[in-house]
Amino acid sequence: MKRLATTLALGLIIAACSSGPPEPPPPPPFTPAGAFDISMNVMGMELAGTMTIAGADGAFSGTLETPQGPLALTDFVVDGMEVTCVGDAGQFTIAFALTFEGDGFTGAMDLGDIGGGTITGTKR
Repeated sequence: MKRLATTLALGLIIAACSSGPPEPPPPPPFTPAGAFDISMNVMGMELAGTMTIAGADGAFSGTLETPQGPLALTDFVVDGMEVTCVGDAGQFTIAFALTFEGDGFTGAMDLGDIGGGTITGTKR
């Protein structure tokens, strides 16, 4: 009987020691929200400004501020670390395709028949 109790006690000690700490919680889901210093190259011109993205849970809106004035950003789609959105510039629409990594993003801008450009952003 004493042998059985010792064996059971050892079994419980081994089982308790073999179970490690619980798994850490997963990281929070990605969100593009934030304020970014941006640099754009459009038709050979370098433009600087800021992009602000607000919202959560898939409902985002934003503003692009440049010396040419503000541009409202709408129709955000987030797919992993890829984000698309559009801005209505009056005579044409600008489509943005952004890839987020670390504290910034790189991407492309499509201005329809006018052409395109590139954009980079660093979180403030």
